[in-house]
Amino acid sequence: MNNAKYEKELEDLREKLNKDVVKYIEHRSKEEYKDLLTKSRELDEAIVKHIKSLKK
Repeated sequence: MNNAKYEKELEDLREKLNKDVVKYIEHRSKEEYKDLLTKSRELDEAIVKHIKSLKK
């Protein structure tokens, strides 16, 4: 995957995470919190994948 694709993936995940943060702040339900954690993990994984690709 090239840098542009990684950047797009990271931006999409950041946007999803931000939306889930807002939902959680507004409602503070366990389900929104789980969604927030899931998106956060996805973003973390994408960042790690991007960093590893730069080292190659």
